[in-house]
Amino acid sequence: MRLFLPYLLLVCAAIGAVGIFAAWRVRQTYLQNIRLQLGNEAVLVADLIGADVSTGSIERVQPRVRELASSLACRITIIEEDGRVLGDSEADAYKMENHRGRDEVMRASVAGQGDKIRHSATVGVDFLYLARRVQTSDGKPYYVRLSVHLADLARQVHLLYGALASVCVAAIIAAAGLGFIFATRHTAPVRELADFAHALAEGNMQRRLLSGGQGEIATLTASLNAMADSISALLDQTGKNRAELLAILTSMSDGVVATDTRQRVVLVNEKAAELLGFELHGAQGRPLFELVSNEPILRIASDVLKDGQRRTLQVSPLTGRYLDIAACTFPTDQPAAGLVLVAHDTTRSVRYQELRKEFVANVSHELRTPLTVIKGFTETLMEGALTDPVAGPKFLGTIRRHVDQLTNLVSDLLELSRLESSPELPRPVRVDISSVVRRAADLLQPAAQHKSQTLLLEAGHGLPRVLGNPDYLERAVSNLIDNAIKYSPEGGTIRVAVRQDAQSVSVEVEDNGIGISADDIARIFERFYRADRSRSREMGGTGLGLSIVKHVAQVHGGSIEVTSTPGAGSCFRLKIPLPQDDLNLPTAGAA
Repeated sequence: MRLFLPYLLLVCAAIGAVGIFAAWRVRQTYLQNIRLQLGNEAVLVADLIGADVSTGSIERVQPRVRELASSLACRITIIEEDGRVLGDSEADAYKMENHRGRDEVMRASVAGQGDKIRHSATVGVDFLYLARRVQTSDGKPYYVRLSVHLADLARQVHLLYGALASVCVAAIIAAAGLGFIFATRHTAPVRELADFAHALAEGNMQRRLLSGGQGEIATLTASLNAMADSISALLDQTGKNRAELLAILTSMSDGVVATDTRQRVVLVNEKAAELLGFELHGAQGRPLFELVSNEPILRIASDVLKDGQRRTLQVSPLTGRYLDIAACTFPTDQPAAGLVLVAHDTTRSVRYQELRKEFVANVSHELRTPLTVIKGFTETLMEGALTDPVAGPKFLGTIRRHVDQLTNLVSDLLELSRLESSPELPRPVRVDISSVVRRAADLLQPAAQHKSQTLLLEAGHGLPRVLGNPDYLERAVSNLIDNAIKYSPEGGTIRVAVRQDAQSVSVEVEDNGIGISADDIARIFERFYRADRSRSREMGGTGLGLSIVKHVAQVHGGSIEVTSTPGAGSCFRLKIPLPQDDLNLPTAGAA
């Protein structure tokens, strides 16, 4: 229909133009014939009335003019050279105005003959006037003007217009019918092509055109089907590539943000939102400065887009993390189409460096104190105190105590290093945890009795065995009991209990000692951390006992928990998970 209407209007315009031209041409031909006829008749009138005109008498010319006009069936006007009317077949010559300024007369005075179509003010109708300049026999010039009514011409032209209009309407109707049939037939493939293109635009890549026919439409159909196949394959490959890219970005431990040249985000992963501190939802399409408030990052992004040079930046801290930011343009071998920011979390590395420095400082401090004491007392003994029966043995005892402390420190460091270097449990066996707890309690019973403390043990028989290393577990339980003894007052009570739930076996060591503050609880499992440093050293502690307990729990897949009230005591809970399958392993730790 969109093609049919324009063509129909074009046909109508063409037929209308042909009709109008034909009517105009007929009218012009008719007028030309009348001019020719009037010109010939003007010559005849001049021959017949020349003698009367020579007299210059209206009385003689007027009757003669009317006689000739009745014979020729036209209006005749005789005009002298100066414009005076000598006679007129339809009006009184005496009353007529000077006709020298009439267009047809003026043209005749120049060219010998002139004509004009105009409305006659004298008789009130349209006339075709033709004036011819002639001479009398004695050489006197005058004008013979003939005119005819154009009413007959108007009627014929109107009839012609009516006939042409009827023919045009009939032609238009016929053309419309034929045009509609041909348009419907020829636009059906075009409509099918349009529906096909619309289906492709909506994402229906399975739609295909039925090939048929010949000519350009058939060629176009085959080309479009081939194009649809190519687009479908390209979209499939693009979807796969995008899925792979999203999978890679999602699994990356680094944050990635890609922007266009206007720094609007086109691609971002969840890690980038986490590291740079913005919401992932709705981030795509937004300007980078709306998501990232860090000024150095925004500055290097602008600089990289300007000069295309790769830049790196260390940011610390951002959202509680230390980050290494790398910025570059993409693609790298073409003019910059965008920017890629990669954020790498270096928090763990930085903290490891800090922990290493702290560890070195703590070890140096722990070693320096006993070594200083040993050196000082050794020099004192060498200067003569060795022979002193009172001071000599006392100084030697102090030296021995600090040597033991150094020995314990080195042993704990080696044990902790062995636990950290082997994340998997060495030599796992089925362990009777009750027997392990009893051995640890028996080992430390003399230390409790030395402080008049009561060591209560609740470890019944029949508890399920756990999968683990009995030496590690005994060392962990011993450290917990030893700490309870050290930090409980004389006469205090330490309770050791073994309990079972659906998933684990727990060893609880509870005391009524000095307790631990809430601030210290978060750090007591760090190496060399002491809630009360001076008192811990007096008791011979190395500051590594609870750190060893934590690592023993980890290699067994368990955990260590603590609850404490300052001044009321503490309760440590070592949880070891129960094995989930029946492993054929040896049994250890039997009573």
